[in-house]
Amino acid sequence: MPEAKYYKDYNHNYMILESKNDEEGDSYQRRMLVSNKIEGILGCSLRDVNGAVYFYYDISSKVSFENLYKGKQLSYEQVKDFFIQLNMIYQNLGKFFMDERALLVRPDCIYYDLTSRKYFGLYYPMNKSKIQSPYEELMDFLLAHIDSGNQNLVDCMYRIYEMSETQNFLLTDALCVFEELESDTLDVEDIIEESSILEGNVVADVNIIDSEGISMSKPMNSNNENYSEGYNGEDEYLFLSEEVKKNKKVTDKRERVKSKKTDGIHSKSKNSRKYYAIFTFISLCGICGTAWIYFNYKLTQQELMMIVCCMALMGVCFVFSFIQYFLSGKKAEQAEKEELELQQDIYDEFRDEKPVVLQDVLDKNINSNMNMNINNSDFRQVEIKERYGETVFMDLRKQKMEYKLYALDKKNKKHIELTQFPFTIGKMAGCVDCVLTDDSISRLHARIEKQDEKVFLTDMNSTNGTYKNGLRMEPSETVELEPGDEIRFGKLNYCYR
Repeated sequence: MPEAKYYKDYNHNYMILESKNDEEGDSYQRRMLVSNKIEGILGCSLRDVNGAVYFYYDISSKVSFENLYKGKQLSYEQVKDFFIQLNMIYQNLGKFFMDERALLVRPDCIYYDLTSRKYFGLYYPMNKSKIQSPYEELMDFLLAHIDSGNQNLVDCMYRIYEMSETQNFLLTDALCVFEELESDTLDVEDIIEESSILEGNVVADVNIIDSEGISMSKPMNSNNENYSEGYNGEDEYLFLSEEVKKNKKVTDKRERVKSKKTDGIHSKSKNSRKYYAIFTFISLCGICGTAWIYFNYKLTQQELMMIVCCMALMGVCFVFSFIQYFLSGKKAEQAEKEELELQQDIYDEFRDEKPVVLQDVLDKNINSNMNMNINNSDFRQVEIKERYGETVFMDLRKQKMEYKLYALDKKNKKHIELTQFPFTIGKMAGCVDCVLTDDSISRLHARIEKQDEKVFLTDMNSTNGTYKNGLRMEPSETVELEPGDEIRFGKLNYCYR
């Protein structure tokens, strides 16, 4: 592959590759690349100048994979999404019967669109190099930039790296590695859940790492040796401190009081005593009414039997409702008595506790500090004696240098402090280290990095460009910064000091 050059038109940025060999000038690969808009492939146009062919790849609003993750770490989901999209690019090439070997799978030749969140590959038909492992540079970059704290991701990448060194490697094999890991994780979770349900035992928590390296709390059988000790089968842990147990005991009593109050409110809502009283009164009225009819009217034998039966029924209802009325009253009195006893117990427990006085805490801290000062007084006196009258020279080279970009515009008063390297600047929050909200700033505008005590500025293929001392930088160009240089991002001016 020839050396890449960059060119900016009025509103487009191009990556230019030169080919002096015109043997395949009318080849199928070139005509398909220029004539069709293949999804996932950078748009390309050809220009013939003095017998040389120039490939103009449109990289407007796109950032190379290398620049995007330089100094950053890729998560499990980001790596998986990258392999999925890269596999789709190969599939799209197959639809047009194009040679897959011409796709340059290198970190600097794969571009990412921040707007659509899609990757684009660079297809170079003149690529005739026969590399045994075309994925070597890409795999090296991924291994150096993955999240090393995610053990599952590290294991996956090393497996994929070993597979990529073989001649028959396909990206579908890499995707199978991710699927196997996720299926194994799900199987372990299912086994643990089923065992906890079937055995019906108390479970304790154990950490399981999922496919993204996230620690999840999952149940484990309490019969396990590591967790059987310290559990008494009643949702109480033996290793709790006495203070925690005491607080839990008081909390349980409060809950009991609360439940008693709730039950009392619930019983009042039903008005059971009131209903029994009304039913007793109605039964008594029925008895009186039937007795009045019995003594004031002449009744037949059949009517007399009916009156007697009604009076007997009313009497039974009266006795039942009268008894229930008094029993419900006794239950209410008993519940109220228990509630008062529980409240008294809680009051007694809190009354026995000694209140914490702020002054006591302060006095304790002061005494501890005084003891420390007394213990160190001899050492300090010796140190003061040794250093008294001596001048300590300051080594300016050991002082931490501050790197800043000072705003020069009247409306822009935001200085940029370069707290780390590499340091990215743009307007896409969450993707850059410093967010500038001006409309002339690209999502990922520029990057500042430090190498061997020197600071370098790189334009990240920005739309409105990056300027150093009034000169516009080429897309992806890197220049050295020196104190006093004027830097401009779009319309915002800064001075590097």
